[in-house]
Amino acid sequence: MIGTPPFPTAPDQLTASFLSAALGTPVRTFSTTTIGVGRGMLGDLVIVEPTYDDHAPGPERVVAKFAADREGSLASARRSGSHARELRFYDEIAPVTAARVPRTYGAWYDPETAKFLLLQDAVEADPGVDQLLGIGPERVRLVIRETAKLHARWWRSDRLAELEWLPRLDSVARRSNLAAIAAAGWPLLRDLLDPADLVPAVVALGDSLAERIDAALVELAGLPATLVHSDLRADNLLFDPSAPVVTIVDWQGAGIGPPSWDLAYLLSQSLTAEDRRAHEADLIDEYRRALCEAGVDVGLDEILVGYAPRWCSAFSSRAASRSSRPPTPSDPDHSP
Repeated sequence: MIGTPPFPTAPDQLTASFLSAALGTPVRTFSTTTIGVGRGMLGDLVIVEPTYDDHAPGPERVVAKFAADREGSLASARRSGSHARELRFYDEIAPVTAARVPRTYGAWYDPETAKFLLLQDAVEADPGVDQLLGIGPERVRLVIRETAKLHARWWRSDRLAELEWLPRLDSVARRSNLAAIAAAGWPLLRDLLDPADLVPAVVALGDSLAERIDAALVELAGLPATLVHSDLRADNLLFDPSAPVVTIVDWQGAGIGPPSWDLAYLLSQSLTAEDRRAHEADLIDEYRRALCEAGVDVGLDEILVGYAPRWCSAFSSRAASRSSRPPTPSDPDHSP
């Protein structure tokens, strides 16, 4: 259940009494450490390390996430409902979805200001993960399997229509926001590129990018849908440094769309171009198999709708050839 004001809206407003009530155990003192600085997030994060009365049980560390106290960010969150959406995801969706997310101890929201507080487990994560360098195909494989659990749970579900707070890809807010970002970002990117790379076809694509994105959102919104994260990239993925486990965070962009949205976003944003070209077909087939294990038996043709351009028959054939290999005893599609 999401709490209402008053609640702490900044790290210096946290108190031992508030944490005691939220964690359900008496907190004597606590310390805080700021994390995530310089990553351009819409929230401010601190690690909270409580000390408990009389050795009472409780988490060793929790993350307190607050709305970034910038009016531009808050105004955007009020328009889009992004802060409220993340809290509602953890409150309503996470408990009935198998995908790995942090345990939540409490959430509070003020609809008038869009300020919030989210208290969650502090998940141990590999600090060496770098969005710009990519995470490699094996780690992408971990993310694919967690994403398949999310997609399978809500695959063409009639309940999605009841979740009116989840936007579709063609929502007015998403279309205007992404088109504006593309229109503003292309001139900046063009200035950074080597003039030798700015061949007429590239310039024409960049100049029409905003319009093409808007048209793509409208087309994709008409495809069979599930619940999508919509921002699957390294900065939102916490990889356990000592085990093959990933936790997915930052659900402000959660919405309704085709599964190919998450799949294409993940592979294009978290792999180098070389790794994507080398492993793309295998990773998509891994996704199909993970869906099947989760109870959704679907062919590559449906997965690729919205992912591969219509003209890219070579990729479809390459992916299909991997799916048609002889069955093995561990192949869930051919289990007895």
